Amino acid sequence: MVTQAEDVLEVMIKSGEVPNDVIYNALMDRYCLRGQMEEAQKVFDSMRRIDEAINLFEELSRKGLNHDIVTYNTMLHGLIEEGKCGAVGELFSETLAGGQSPNLCTYRILIDGLCKNRQVAEALPIFQEMKNCELCYDIACYNILIDGTSKVGSLEIACELFNEVFSKGLKPDVYMYNVMIGGLCRKGLMDEAKELLRKMEEKGCFPYHFTYNLIVQGYLKRTESDEAIVLLDKMLARGFSALASTISMLVDLLPTRGQDPTLLNTIQKLVPRK
Repeated sequence: MVTQAEDVLEVMIKSGEVPNDVIYNALMDRYCLRGQMEEAQKVFDSMRRIDEAINLFEELSRKGLNHDIVTYNTMLHGLIEEGKCGAVGELFSETLAGGQSPNLCTYRILIDGLCKNRQVAEALPIFQEMKNCELCYDIACYNILIDGTSKVGSLEIACELFNEVFSKGLKPDVYMYNVMIGGLCRKGLMDEAKELLRKMEEKGCFPYHFTYNLIVQGYLKRTESDEAIVLLDKMLARGFSALASTISMLVDLLPTRGQDPTLLNTIQKLVPRK
């Protein structure tokens, strides 16, 4: 019953509807009956935050005070944090209708919120609109969109955006390279991921342990353990460590690889000594 109530609440919030006290109270009651007091408190805090922000915003309007772009940005950010994408669209339209000009922060908030809610198709036109306004966008905007498109499986669009970064004279950071490498690995494009690692280093953007673990795990998911072990050795030689999830994937190979000395030796090197 609690799970169903949570689902209803999530659908309402994402569609832009404001859940009323009855819905919030019913959910809190269910949590309390199950002894989940921390969850009940979270619902209460969320309800209070939404109400306080909306009431204050509306009160300012009733008093004839004009909202500036900072106020709109704050409200947009708050609504997005609560997953209220429907209400965000309405407020953005109100922002434009009120004669306010969205700034870089506004667009970042919108694009980030939409991408986090897997609404990348809606985020892309907003990014294009931002470029049309000739705002001085930066690497952070590209990071948000490349991450978002990659996570929903739109690797082709992510690659286009990645190439655009260079044409705009911007320099990708390690986060962007990790996102791109992760996306290539998810698609099983291991040669391309390894080549991007090489280019990354060539351009002076040096990887760290997470970068190597991404590619190693990509190889392991494809059961290409020999390639994974070679890269692990390179990673260890550079003083980086393996993630617990990487070690776990290697251990899972033992039943199929038997007493492979290379695999056993690699695992022994990775497991921290007590």
